[in-house]
Amino acid sequence: MVTTVEDVKAVEQIMPAPVSRQDRLGIHALVLATVISSIGNHLTAIAIPWFVYVTTGSAARTGLVAFAGLLPIAVAGLAGGLAVDRLGFKRASIVADIASGLTVAVIPALYLLDALAYWHLLALAFLGAVLDVPGQAARTSLVPGLANRAGMPLERANAAMQLAMSAASVIGPLTAGILIAAVGATSVLFIDAASFGLSAFIVAVMVVYRRTIAPTDEQHVIARPSPLSELFGGVRFLFSNQLLATVIAISVAANFLFAPLPSVIFPVYVKETFDRASALGLLVAGFGGGSIIGTILYGVLGSRFSRYAIYACGGVAMTAGFWLLPASQSIVVSVAAIAIVGLAIGPINAIFFVVLQERVPEELMGRVFAAMTSMTMLASPLGVLAAGFALEVLDPRWVLSAIAVGITAIAAVVILHPTMRHIDRSTDNGP
Repeated sequence: MVTTVEDVKAVEQIMPAPVSRQDRLGIHALVLATVISSIGNHLTAIAIPWFVYVTTGSAARTGLVAFAGLLPIAVAGLAGGLAVDRLGFKRASIVADIASGLTVAVIPALYLLDALAYWHLLALAFLGAVLDVPGQAARTSLVPGLANRAGMPLERANAAMQLAMSAASVIGPLTAGILIAAVGATSVLFIDAASFGLSAFIVAVMVVYRRTIAPTDEQHVIARPSPLSELFGGVRFLFSNQLLATVIAISVAANFLFAPLPSVIFPVYVKETFDRASALGLLVAGFGGGSIIGTILYGVLGSRFSRYAIYACGGVAMTAGFWLLPASQSIVVSVAAIAIVGLAIGPINAIFFVVLQERVPEELMGRVFAAMTSMTMLASPLGVLAAGFALEVLDPRWVLSAIAVGITAIAAVVILHPTMRHIDRSTDNGP
């Protein structure tokens, strides 16, 4: 029997190459880097406002620095996404972390040199926020290729990434509070800067990335027109695909409704209903704990079930949880209700990224993920603003009821919209 080159190639296609230790290491290293970088972002969010208030004594100036950190979100989503696609995902992740670390380190360095001016704080807060979105987009874009090399289902890889960010959202603020009390805000900012450097080092040394995603039919979207057209390539691609456009719209609407809960609605709701500060901590912890459990369950079992079924069941569970909150007079019921919401949102967030990664061409991933991040993040301050005004004139239970109506409408779209039926088809770009 004669074996030809064609026979060998055919066998190689049927029997993929064995997964090496380096292949497995890449995705785990990326998750570790994401934890560290995300903790750094949370340290920044706590330490810089505290540092500004302590050093200036002005709440107004502290607020302006916070605003400077929100202002560049839209700009970063477009220009930063294009930079990610041009630099490459791994390089962009490393550059974003190093630059973020430097912008943070400059603040205490200038302060110790007695050379820190207020405009420095505004400029550095702005620059640091510009770097956050492309850094996150670069790490998210690395996931499909690294998961493919490790032989890991996208569902499990994205669940691990979501779990990393959820854990960081708990660890980061707690660590910031402890460290600020122990060593002061100035030292914490240096520690914060070092965390970004460690994240960059892990990606640089442990993550080996090569292009593995085959070209798709959507490549006509990026036919190298004008630079301005390239800048908007991610937004244009998202809205040229009905499934992705529907999923993004659902995500933006949900973010608008979710964002004011911990910062605006829950404090008022807890004060009016239970009149105990400890109840606020229990509510926030209940949501975080539910989200972590839901994400872990999805990572272990998610690939065995229909995405549409998980999305639909999650929508029903969130609806039930939100309707329980305004009706509750018991902290146990309220914590259980918000834990149900968290349990549902964990898998939904992971599926959201799986669907994007399966359908977005590799050369557009940076722009698409950055544009998506910008749109969802811009919904947050708008939701907080709307909730603040609503609570001025309405009882918090009525505001929670209005949010429950919105969540019910979102769940109805998930269940009834025909486009959502395509969410299970990894190679189908929707109708």
